[in-house]
Amino acid sequence: MTASSNAVRQYAALLMVAVSVFSTPAKTESAAADTMECRNANQAWSPCRYVSEQPGARWELAFSNQVVRFQHDGSGTMQMQIGDQTPWAEVQTRWSADGTLCWNTVCARGDIPLD
Repeated sequence: MTASSNAVRQYAALLMVAVSVFSTPAKTESAAADTMECRNANQAWSPCRYVSEQPGARWELAFSNQVVRFQHDGSGTMQMQIGDQTPWAEVQTRWSADGTLCWNTVCARGDIPLD
């Protein structure tokens, strides 16, 4: 397999994740926080809650006494804000081999509500 075809496969996988996240029905809140865990950087994994009032445009993860907000305007650019005091920053989404989904330093694993 060439590096080019590997890059295409990674891009296709991220595109599928984006389509799944952005096609979620109206208001969604994860029902099982104990089956989804999140962390920021090197923090320990902790139960987290996913909430979205504007699926595909705005959602948040709440964990470890913090809220991480995400926004997407449909242009392909996604932004994240950690807490109320930090500025919005552009993020890159990636999957790890163990099924963890990350946006820069913030990661989630378990029953991530993608559809």
